[in-house]
Amino acid sequence: MLGGCTISDGNLLSARAFLTLTALILLVTCLPAVRALASDSSVQNSSFPLIQFSIKPRLCVLNAGEEVCHDELQVKWESPVLRSLCLFQSGKSEPLRCWENEARGEYQFELTASVSTDFQLREKISDKPLSDQRFQVVYNDKKFRKARRNPWSFF
Repeated sequence: MLGGCTISDGNLLSARAFLTLTALILLVTCLPAVRALASDSSVQNSSFPLIQFSIKPRLCVLNAGEEVCHDELQVKWESPVLRSLCLFQSGKSEPLRCWENEARGEYQFELTASVSTDFQLREKISDKPLSDQRFQVVYNDKKFRKARRNPWSFF
């Protein structure tokens, strides 16, 4: 499993960074209230679903000599209302997984891919696509070239 890290040089935040951070914190604290208002609104209906859909990892980098990615993908989705949904992979007519009357779903599977692949969440009955995500395959074609200067030279 890959993780992230934060690197700091130990300096205090500048005034501009402090204002940006303060604005971001204020925005994040206000979002739940805005979301609650949106869910109570009569504008929201079943034709405009609020579905959160994610896949992890979203990127595979192939080094020289590698042709295929082998990754364990984790798919998650969440909806404010109960839904009957199916997960589809591009190029395949059969769903990978379906959920019946659920508000959230999770699915893990092994993916072998040499090109980028799209995944879609579709309504089970109407086959209407609701959300999509892409698993991207990137080739790391590092080109080695001769140095233009001697390694001992500073100029």
